[in-house]
Amino acid sequence: MRLVGFTYGTHDVYRKTLKACRMGFFALAFFSMGGAFAVEPIMGATPFNPQPDVATLNVGLAVTYSYERYVHVNDIEVLRNPVVGEPLANIAHRTRDGNVLTANQAMLVGAHIRGLIHLETAGAYQFRIESNDGVLAKIGGQQIWIDPEIHGNRWSPVLPLVIDQAGWYELWINYYQKKGTSALQLVWTPPGETEERLVPPTAFRHLESQVGQ
Repeated sequence: MRLVGFTYGTHDVYRKTLKACRMGFFALAFFSMGGAFAVEPIMGATPFNPQPDVATLNVGLAVTYSYERYVHVNDIEVLRNPVVGEPLANIAHRTRDGNVLTANQAMLVGAHIRGLIHLETAGAYQFRIESNDGVLAKIGGQQIWIDPEIHGNRWSPVLPLVIDQAGWYELWINYYQKKGTSALQLVWTPPGETEERLVPPTAFRHLESQVGQ
């Protein structure tokens, strides 16, 4: 089974597993559900074409906001009142009551994050995403994770993205926060490494054409 996000059904599995964990029966719950949080390798991501000249790229990731009430990631497929924000240096956001990312408010925020991520060697990259609230993320045109509804801070399972070619890949994230705390973080373990860490700012760039998308 390939799990690439929480849907209505997997939310039920998630809640049942949490309940079982509190009761001390994690192993029983996990195996009785058939290893519900295993993610098969994600294949098929394509390098950005044509590969850009680094000198033409802008630092960070482009982000466009809209300030409305959202309850599902599908609500932000199109931003009705788009406002271009300050670029994101990286994806390492977590706050109790501060502004969301580089937005000018702390609640009722939708964001389209667009840019490029540099994967400097071929192989398997182990990603994880923390979100609060909903998120949909793609790399190189392949969905790597979706957790669409309102929720507190929680992490995805390990998301193994396998690429055949090093280079720049499109990074595409839709994210929203309703109220209260907020979080959006992207961590990785690159091929040949063993320590998980935040994806560094040096791995992110964006094209002028991606601003406002």
